[in-house]
Amino acid sequence: MLRFAFKNMAIKKVQVILIVLSIVISAGIGVLAFNVATQVDEGITNNAGYYSAIIGPSGSNTQLAMNTMYFTDSPVGTIPYSVVSDLQRDQRVTSVIPFAMADSYNGYDVVGTTPNYLSGKTVAEGELFTASGSLEAVVGYNVAKYCDLKVGDEIHTSHSASGTDVHAEGLTVVGILDRSHSSFDNVVFTQINTLWEMHDHSEEEGEHEGEEHHAHATVCAILINTKNPGYAMQLVTEYDGRIITTEGGDNYTLQAIEPMSVIRDVLNDADDTKYIVFVLSAVILIMNIMIISIITLLNMYHSAKEISLMRLIGISMKRINLLYIIQNGIMGLLSVILAFGVSRLCMSLMNDYVESMGVVLNMSKVYPMEFVILLAVFAISVIPTVIWTFCMSRKDGVQD
Repeated sequence: MLRFAFKNMAIKKVQVILIVLSIVISAGIGVLAFNVATQVDEGITNNAGYYSAIIGPSGSNTQLAMNTMYFTDSPVGTIPYSVVSDLQRDQRVTSVIPFAMADSYNGYDVVGTTPNYLSGKTVAEGELFTASGSLEAVVGYNVAKYCDLKVGDEIHTSHSASGTDVHAEGLTVVGILDRSHSSFDNVVFTQINTLWEMHDHSEEEGEHEGEEHHAHATVCAILINTKNPGYAMQLVTEYDGRIITTEGGDNYTLQAIEPMSVIRDVLNDADDTKYIVFVLSAVILIMNIMIISIITLLNMYHSAKEISLMRLIGISMKRINLLYIIQNGIMGLLSVILAFGVSRLCMSLMNDYVESMGVVLNMSKVYPMEFVILLAVFAISVIPTVIWTFCMSRKDGVQD
């Protein structure tokens, strides 16, 4: 029976190809849309909960949040390091992490910060840089993989993404982060004082520690954790819109945000897009159901003569029905497997775009709903045959 089903499919290969393509398109788009939308939501939401508040220069609050937590876009600007010092003395605060983004290495962003910024990240090789060290770097998984780096290697960063204007000072790779399928995979991390020293701070300033060393330094943002959410709201109110005047007479206007609130707004906008994609996927699915049903019914209609011949040689209607159900079952199973593979291929092609949102797609991540979608499409591909064969059995004059 199985061998006959394959022979019959080979004879009607045009119809088979059309049915398979229809199923692959509908199932593939459905699975792809659900997986990508879910991973983007999870990736953005997970990082947003790390910090109670973020303080940076006045400008776009979305840009500030996305740059400091997902390394997307460029920094809004800079603010004096003195703000960090003030916050470190604030009794409402549990941690204060300075953040600065400058330079690149082979197209990967370089971030200057403290070891606390990488707290909770697993090191696959080596160790994290130390706060008191200098010219040390920890690289993300993808940076190490695609740039063929290992612990002990020296890298030279540049002022531009094109790789021109390279710094003479090299950074020694002391650690490689484990793969996290997040934006951390694509970044080079170093001490913030190293970043300052590499950007024309005087040797005299670099030789001193404490407040004197940081007197004229700037950061792109400050990430804060507070003892409770109420303190975070207080800090946002106090610092948002504050004007800082340095000893040199420069004025800086600050903004303060609650990252979860900003990211929630971003996700609300993304949800609108996601629903549009889901609606389009549903429309495509319905159209393909119609195509599959029409092709199947036409195929069964044109098989009437073939079925009559099988009946004449003594093959029961039940076995004929089973033959066509097996045939469409094989096509449906092959199609959903191909659809799953196509969805993963499309995910790999989409990774560069999704990375601009600070999320690295994990192609090995599978959600239960994906199997539900594939199972539903498989059932839809078989149902028209079951209905047709049942109707033929009812009309058949000979009952077996």
